[in-house]
Parts: sequence; C-alpha cells; structure tokens
Amino acid sequence: MSVTDDDLAVVAHSFPNFKELVLVCCDGFGTSGLVVVVSECSYLRVLELIEDEVTDDEVDCISCFPGDGVTNLESLAFDCVESAINFESLEKLVARSPRLNRHVSISQLYRLLIRAPRLTHLGTGSFSPSEEQPQNDNSRESDYLSAFAACRSIVCLSGFREIAPEYLPAIVPICATLTSLNLSYANVDAEQLKPVIRLCHKLQVFW
Repeated sequence: MSVTDDDLAVVAHSFPNFKELVLVCCDGFGTSGLVVVVSECSYLRVLELIEDEVTDDEVDCISCFPGDGVTNLESLAFDCVESAINFESLEKLVARSPRLNRHVSISQLYRLLIRAPRLTHLGTGSFSPSEEQPQNDNSRESDYLSAFAACRSIVCLSGFREIAPEYLPAIVPICATLTSLNLSYANVDAEQLKPVIRLCHKLQVFW
C-alpha cells in the first residue's frame, strides 16, 4: 500500500489524540512524514514500521518526539528505516521504546539494556561491534552478558540484521524466559545456534 507524507500529515493534524500507527509493507512516505506524526501526536503510544520502504529525507524523527519525559510511547519499531538516528534521543525514549534501529552498535545496545532492565520486547537491528571496536575485542564480553542478565523480563527477542556470531552467546541469560525468537535476518549457522536454542525451553515462536 502507498502512503504519502501528506497522508501522514492529514492524520497527525486531524487526530491530535491519535495513539497508534502501524504501517506494514507500505511505501511512498519518508522520514519527513514521520516527523509530523511524532511531533504532533503527543499521545502516540505505538509507532511500528514493518517491512516498509521509507525514504531518507535526512531528518531524524526520533529527535522530534515532544519533550523530555512526557512521551506516552510504549512500542517503537523502525528497523526498516535506513537512515542513522540520534542515539542520545533514542536513549531517552528507550525505557518505553523496546525496538532499536539497526545503526545501534553492540556497545550502544549495552548502554540501552542497563538503562531499561524491565524490557519485555527487544528488537535490535545491529548486533555487531562498532567500527572503532576490534572484532576480536572480548574485553567487555562479561558486561554484555551482565546487561542481558539484568533484563530477565524479556520474552520476545528479534532483529539481528548485522550479527557478529561471537556475540550471540550474550543472550544466554534470557533464553529461559523467551517465548518468541526471531533470527530470520541473522547470518548464523546451526552450530552457532545450538548453544542458544537448546536453552529456550518456553519458546513458542521461532523464525
């Protein structure tokens, strides 16, 4: 389905109490249209972009959510947005925003996890070291394990668009609570997956 920036603007201006926007397999709109929605709809609880084609208008919609600590956001899914985001803005939203953009590095993900130990749903696009972090740097491996161990309430885990296989064991501390695991984008083989999947005793959905 095609949705334009103008369509999004009409929704935002016509329904100031608008609470949920979920776009699945849509095209025709860009980050400019999203800016209008997030800035005008202060009661927005859900913004989920699923398998959409989003034009990069070189504006960061995450930075346009109104105010500090006043957002009603509960669910934010935008891994199909290709443009980079302002990480500090995302960090402020993360306690109520369980989805992450794929430009978030493993070190940034660690920072998010320790700030939001009550997350129940986490979708991470990137699960690899940042460019400045060596691929074989294991100095913070225990930190990542500890961060996931602190998030015992996570039941749904997805994403992994750019996973570095050596980081996959970091999710072991939460395997026992997972009911849904989506690794459909992950470039991992069966041997790398075995130590993780065999610990997911409550798993109901596996992609």
